[in-house]
Amino acid sequence: MQDLAEKVAHTLQVNNAISELSAHSTQAESEEFRNQLQKIDGTNTIFEDYVKEGETILHTLKDLTKENPSQQTRLAPMETLLDSLHAELRSLANHPGNTRIDIGESQLSKKTNINFTLYRIRNIRNQMLAEERLSIKNTREEYDSNKYLAPFTSLLLAFFALVIFVLAFLKIYRNKVRIRQSENFLRSVLATTDNIVNYYEPIYDEQKAIIDFIIIFANECNRDYLGLDPEHIMDKPISEVFPFLMLNGEFEKLVSCFQQKEKVTLDRQISVQGEKLWFKSLITPLAQGIMVTARNSTAEEKAKEEQLLLNQRLEDQNLKLLDNRAFLNNIFKSISHVVMNFESIRNEKDEITDFKILFINDKITPITGDLPEDIINKKVSEIFPTIYESEIFGYLTGVVQTGNPTSYEVPYEVEGASKWFSARAIKLGDGITLTTREITEEKEKTDQLLQLNVQLETQNSIFIDAENVANIGSYIWYLDNGEASISDNFYRILGYEPNTFKVSYDSYKQFVHPEDLETYNRLGTETIEHGTSQVNGYRIITKQGDVKHIELNGRALIRHGRKASVGVVVDVTEEKQNSDRVVSLNQELSIQNSILTDAERIAKIGSFLWYVGTDEIELSDNFYRMLGHEPKAFKPSLKEYGEFVHPEDLKTYHQSIEKSTNELNVTEHRYRIITKTGEIKHLKVNGQFIQKNNKQVMSGVAQDISLSIEAEEQLRASNMELQHSNAELESFNRVASHDLQEPLRKTQMFISRIESTEAEHLSEKGRVYFKKVVNAASRMQALVLNLLTYSRIDSKHEDFELIDLNQVLQKVKEDLSTNIENTGANIKSENLPTLKGVSYQLEQLFNNLISNALKYKVADVTPSLTIQAEKVHAKQIPEDFFKMANTYYKITIIDNGIGFSTEHSEKIFEVFQRLHQKSEYTGTGIGLAICKKIVENHRGFIYATSELGKGSAFIFYLPA
Repeated sequence: MQDLAEKVAHTLQVNNAISELSAHSTQAESEEFRNQLQKIDGTNTIFEDYVKEGETILHTLKDLTKENPSQQTRLAPMETLLDSLHAELRSLANHPGNTRIDIGESQLSKKTNINFTLYRIRNIRNQMLAEERLSIKNTREEYDSNKYLAPFTSLLLAFFALVIFVLAFLKIYRNKVRIRQSENFLRSVLATTDNIVNYYEPIYDEQKAIIDFIIIFANECNRDYLGLDPEHIMDKPISEVFPFLMLNGEFEKLVSCFQQKEKVTLDRQISVQGEKLWFKSLITPLAQGIMVTARNSTAEEKAKEEQLLLNQRLEDQNLKLLDNRAFLNNIFKSISHVVMNFESIRNEKDEITDFKILFINDKITPITGDLPEDIINKKVSEIFPTIYESEIFGYLTGVVQTGNPTSYEVPYEVEGASKWFSARAIKLGDGITLTTREITEEKEKTDQLLQLNVQLETQNSIFIDAENVANIGSYIWYLDNGEASISDNFYRILGYEPNTFKVSYDSYKQFVHPEDLETYNRLGTETIEHGTSQVNGYRIITKQGDVKHIELNGRALIRHGRKASVGVVVDVTEEKQNSDRVVSLNQELSIQNSILTDAERIAKIGSFLWYVGTDEIELSDNFYRMLGHEPKAFKPSLKEYGEFVHPEDLKTYHQSIEKSTNELNVTEHRYRIITKTGEIKHLKVNGQFIQKNNKQVMSGVAQDISLSIEAEEQLRASNMELQHSNAELESFNRVASHDLQEPLRKTQMFISRIESTEAEHLSEKGRVYFKKVVNAASRMQALVLNLLTYSRIDSKHEDFELIDLNQVLQKVKEDLSTNIENTGANIKSENLPTLKGVSYQLEQLFNNLISNALKYKVADVTPSLTIQAEKVHAKQIPEDFFKMANTYYKITIIDNGIGFSTEHSEKIFEVFQRLHQKSEYTGTGIGLAICKKIVENHRGFIYATSELGKGSAFIFYLPA
């Protein structure tokens, strides 16, 4: 029926074309048309249009009848007839130059020819129309013979279509349900995911190359992280919305992902509203585009940065810890003190009955003969029974009970000899730290000093009486600024009562006789320049106007680090009195020399005089002893003394002599000597140049510093050992902070891969073991991170700044928001103070304490936390710790959790101490140790109180 319809349509087209041909030929019969042709001029195109129309109609008929040979046969002469018709019409249009009669006859003949041609064309047209009518008739008969099948066929097709429709509808419906479920699931995933999920389709240029991607879908995380409305960015190119994707080769990776159908990962940092964010992106190829899943990894990147900082702090803290340990060990080794730590032993009435030795250094061995490791953990009554035979036990128990330190001195028998020891006891926890040192030599020196003071008081009394009797005065004159002090009798020589006016070099001039002022000025100039003067007397005028002749004798010395001239003045008005006074003065100088000799022996100092330019020297008695000889055992000289100088130091020794001689200035220098007994000693020498008996003399002292040099060598050796230990610790820190975590990360990575690919193939028992491996790796990672956190908390205070604890608490709440919401915890806090500290450490402190309260909650009970703060004076704090500030902030965090026994209140702050099995509660046992270290780093104190089943209270004090 479709074919018949097409045949009818084709026949109609042929009939229309024949009709057009008929109209075309009929137009040639029209007299009006022929008259128009006769009027043709150069601008008339009617005939050309007519010819073209005939050619077009003929061409159309040929195309329509090319499948019909009979019609093609009839059309064969048609082209010739049309050409003849067009030629005859063109001939009719010509105007030959004949008479009107000739023209009429000619036109008549031409019209006759035209009509004959039109006749032949109509015959052919009629034949063609007759054949087309016959074709339509045959088609109608065939249509009538087939049309009765159409309803049946249509009904059958309709039924078949209905069946197909029902089946298709059911399948489509099921697919639609599944698609709707998938869409709902996908929407829920996209709504709840924390990742940015976008879908892009490529944009091509004319060469079919990808020049951009258009955003087809974007989820709500674009708004959360990037501040972009998903509705506004869809249907826009990524070059406009995400221009950073066109940089650093990322766009090429997107194109490669789509074309190669391979997944691509990107790790990038972008800036959003001034904040830098890190994203890890996974690009997945799809059929028509690519799907980009971007995860916000900013916290991880920051954690990495913080981890690097914490690693560095751990290294620094470990180095400092090693320094402190080495320093403490060096102290215990270098000091002569015996350091002990005792713990109280109490009876049922809480009375102290004894002490337990917890620590004692090796300085106890020379005293008692015991080794420290043999007496540690033993009772004091067993090792030092004499303590209980005296009042010392009462001193020690009093320190523990009152907390007030005490000191005492006690004798002790060592190898049959009685020696004195000084001890100081300080409370430490429920015990004491006892520091003891031998003071036998000090007590002997003290007794000597007491005797010496008695002698000096006697001598001063005698000297004062001698001045009064001999009319002598003494003075001390400081050469740097002219200050002076004179004895009481000097005042009396001047006619004044003692200490009635202040004396100086200039103020004293008022007493000098005017005629002797020049002599007095020369005395001052020479003394300042050379330390002594040739002037030995002048006259003075007393307050009463009496003129007295005085003589003076002085010498230069260093007093309290200042150059001074010390001497005596004698009223020589009467020669006899002058003689007596000189004798008294010599006696006084002898006594002073005796005192100086004793002082040299005690301080291991020797004095000397060298007459510059000669070989002559003078040595004090103690200098002889320093050389291993008795006083005056040999006649000293530079040559003789040079034999004592160590051969390796002779060059330095001679250079110092030469330099001092040339510059007349002595600089402190050191060299070694070999004593008579072969002992090597280190001497430190210093001195000055003075005038003595009109000769240039170098006066100086030499001090035996052998013990100091030995101590310096020991310190240098200790420093070398410390450097070696530091290198080892640095290597250990690298292992702890990097190498130890690397295999752990790989272990977790392989665990993750096995879990994602092989978990379904494991047996039930294998899954249990595999889960234990996963939990163990997680605990190990948490343990390493907590250890690093603990060790990186240093005690430096340069980075302390003002911290608002309200802001710290708010940030901790935000960090723990998920846990708080899951548990429904209620956290109430007062207005917290602002204090100096380290921000991240205080955040760690609050985070650990609040996390513990949420973790150790009572089942089926909503956690409740109360945070209180108050300012207290140091004297109001009953807890015993070293208080560096006058006032503290007392901060208390109270919870309603499971609590713990009071006996564990100190144990919980120790590293790796847990009160519960890891199967009951997760954790590493370091959290509260970190809290304690943070509080102590802030010079504070933390403790806890609790009762099982009734919650806990954590209290810490921080300096205000």
